[in-house]
Amino acid sequence: MEKEKDFPGKDNQVDQKIEQINQQIKMRTQIPKQDFRQEIYKRVISGIILGGVALFFLIKGGILFVFFVSIFSLLASFEIYKLLEMKGEKPFTQIGIAVSTSIPFITFLAPSEVLFALLTFSLIAIFFIQIASREVRGAIDKIMMTYFGIIYTGWLGGAHAVLLRNIGNELQIQNFAKIDTGIFFFLFTVLTTVCADIGAYFAGKKFGKIKLAEKISPGKTLEGFLGGVLLSVISAIFMKIIFQPKGELVVWMFLGFVSAFFGLLGDFAESALKRDVHLKDSGFIIPGHGGVLDRIDSLLFTIPIFYYISKYVLLRL
Repeated sequence: MEKEKDFPGKDNQVDQKIEQINQQIKMRTQIPKQDFRQEIYKRVISGIILGGVALFFLIKGGILFVFFVSIFSLLASFEIYKLLEMKGEKPFTQIGIAVSTSIPFITFLAPSEVLFALLTFSLIAIFFIQIASREVRGAIDKIMMTYFGIIYTGWLGGAHAVLLRNIGNELQIQNFAKIDTGIFFFLFTVLTTVCADIGAYFAGKKFGKIKLAEKISPGKTLEGFLGGVLLSVISAIFMKIIFQPKGELVVWMFLGFVSAFFGLLGDFAESALKRDVHLKDSGFIIPGHGGVLDRIDSLLFTIPIFYYISKYVLLRL
């Protein structure tokens, strides 16, 4: 009987922690005007600096861009494994970070078969390390959580960022738009995703009433999502007018919606991970934004989506 009494108490503690996090997030969206302006100022300044650095490496391309992406893979994988450790998991953090950081370089320097081999043998290596430890307790969690970190940060983000940037070279197509094909698609993906995030933030703060998934992300509203879609579509129209890629305008407008939708999904995905360990930010490295994962969570979904849309649909128009 005593054990049965303990479980409700634990559930109540968890519920209280989640409620505290939700209240903190709500307070963040209801901060005084002066604090709000300071928050926006930090976001804008750090966003401009980060955007400028990213644009430099994007235009340079080659191994410099790969190095830039690998830094993000390194930091993101560090944050994801930190979240898992806070959850009580014990992943093989070192091997996870090492593989995640190497994936962008392997993607760029070696044939795709080598990348698939890396993903295959990294899983086998994780099994080997687990077996060599002669420990069975928590084996499933250790193996699955380690590999999850590799797929989430290294494969979704690192590999596909490099693939999307070099898609023009991969398919030998360089006349799709007024600028380099890879630069265009990467820029389109990032711009529409970021604009969706900006539009959702301000529309949600001004008009937000209908919650989309309050337990996962209490600040996300239907009105905010629609504001994000609007600004994402506007940015897509801008890209179409300026760089004149092939395809009808309505196609690029629809892709603006696609970017907003999958960007929101990526945001929710990372938020679910953070709520599970009772955090509102994955880190604090980027002023006004939180951690690296907080900044690239949407891109972890939109970059792979646009790589495959570009490769198998748009570049066949």
